[in-house]
Amino acid sequence: MENAISNATEPTLNGLVLTGGRSTRMGRDKSQLVYHAKPQRDHLTDLLRPYCKRVFWSVNAQQAAELNGTTQPYIVDAFDWPGPLNGILSAFRYDSAGAWLVVACDLPLLTTRSLDALVQNRDPTKLATVFYDTDGRQPDPLLGIYEPAFAPVALEAVAQNCFSPRQLLMQHPTRLLIAPDLRELTNVNDPINRQLV
Repeated sequence: MENAISNATEPTLNGLVLTGGRSTRMGRDKSQLVYHAKPQRDHLTDLLRPYCKRVFWSVNAQQAAELNGTTQPYIVDAFDWPGPLNGILSAFRYDSAGAWLVVACDLPLLTTRSLDALVQNRDPTKLATVFYDTDGRQPDPLLGIYEPAFAPVALEAVAQNCFSPRQLLMQHPTRLLIAPDLRELTNVNDPINRQLV
């Protein structure tokens, strides 16, 4: 397994588990669902750790209040709008010089196979390295490596009321990969989908 932090020509790679969503369709915090004998956020943290200098949880204010006393590093959403771009830009506010390996908490089928593919095919000259989505047509913004150059582009887009990371990836230089196993990109965000895992 190639470790990106050993390559001095690339920005340091941090990990970010996106847990700050409202989980309205699931009806409970998706990051605390158990698929692998531990809460999903802990499972993903363990998956990301070999690739990253440090792994953080991206949390909303309510979640942060419940994490008082934890040793797990986390980053609280810094902005008022909903969605994953809040978590990603909050991470860049914490470390603007590093790159961020971002994964949504509702990907219970994710394995090191996909993470290896991302890290080994990373292109730091692009704004991000991501997979095509399960339809094979558009970038999937919820699993990928975001380079430092992404943040100023995203902040400019937000100023123009664009909050979609997918739109940004479609409109700017992005390294797009074919996922080694499309099942690993399956978002489990409601109780019916959860039963299929």
